Amino acid sequence: MPKPLDPATARRLLTRYQFRQAALPDIIQRLGTIQYDPLSPMGNNPDLVLQARVPGYRVDDWQQAAYRDRLLLDGWDKQASLFQPDAWWAQAPFHGWFAQRWRAQGVDVDGDEAQALLKEVADRGPATSLELGDQQSDPGLRGTWYGPKRSRHLLKALWDSGRLVTRHRVAGRHAYDLPERVFPEAVKATPGTESEALRHLILRRVQAVGLLRPKADAAVWLLPCNRKQRDEVAAEAIRAGELAEVDIDGDRYWATPAALELLDQSSEAAAAADASVRFLAPLDPLMWDRTAVARLFGFDYVWEVYKPVRERRWGYYVLPVQWGDRFVARFDGRCQNGELTILAWHWEADINPKQLPDGLPEALTHAARQFMQYLGADRVRLPTGMGKPARQAWQTAKRGLK
Repeated sequence: MPKPLDPATARRLLTRYQFRQAALPDIIQRLGTIQYDPLSPMGNNPDLVLQARVPGYRVDDWQQAAYRDRLLLDGWDKQASLFQPDAWWAQAPFHGWFAQRWRAQGVDVDGDEAQALLKEVADRGPATSLELGDQQSDPGLRGTWYGPKRSRHLLKALWDSGRLVTRHRVAGRHAYDLPERVFPEAVKATPGTESEALRHLILRRVQAVGLLRPKADAAVWLLPCNRKQRDEVAAEAIRAGELAEVDIDGDRYWATPAALELLDQSSEAAAAADASVRFLAPLDPLMWDRTAVARLFGFDYVWEVYKPVRERRWGYYVLPVQWGDRFVARFDGRCQNGELTILAWHWEADINPKQLPDGLPEALTHAARQFMQYLGADRVRLPTGMGKPARQAWQTAKRGLK
């Protein structure tokens, strides 16, 4: 039988699971996967995910973890993502799935053209799409997502299917290399069966969130299998005790044992999470299932970055603001040349901007100071309408920078 939880307990569990502060390697281990997105008005998505959890984190620290320390690798999970190299074996279903999809589009990852490109990488070493291939444009590819160069499409197909990986990035571009040269031990690992790989992918998806609805949107559950097969594999994991079923007001969730264990634990880290303000990434794991966020937290979040300007209600790149286990605000901002500009600040309807709840101004000041340090900003521009207490919190944070 599913374990019953009330929404308040679920909120506390998710907050403590997600936002107990820890060192970067520990957070990588806890989440398992972090969605990548290149937009970077205040750091990109991995930056924002990690700054909410890792004390002292600074913009681009994830790149050192990925490309020097090899704690993360670029690949496909929930969209483009970063995950642990020892999970490379479990990517096999994704690799096969993408190979078939690219063949259907006329790009054969095992054909002569692909083999020539792989040999070029093997001979010259890591390089970006600007150096590899013939660089010729194909009129038939104009207007496509990856541009008109056939070589770029082929490189992406080889990356999607696991023939190439990212060794590092050059101005955001992948520097492609062979897997066996980037993380040889992971490549040599004994592969599992397709069912074992799918089981790992499903467990990792739940692990990233802590509590995740099987009925979450298709974008949340993008996997190289259909939902029937996913549910069959998940049922095996439940029987094995690797997943647990949870019922929250009639909604079914899957949970990791590691998350559920927090219900019976108390710690300073958990208490700190209960009292802190944090600014979340638009694609933070907690925000993936926005229907669940709305039901559990009463917070209706829409990422409007791809909407036309006239259709936006909140702004271009809006970060949710969480205080303990409740959402209190959201703000649109950008950081350039050491100056953070908050373009708009929106309090939730139950917050009085003129008189914030006890404890919130102090927590906001602390969070604002940490956020500016993360960005390397020493100046802040504030919008009108955010209320005097919030304005004072940000101004105090700026003055307290070292």
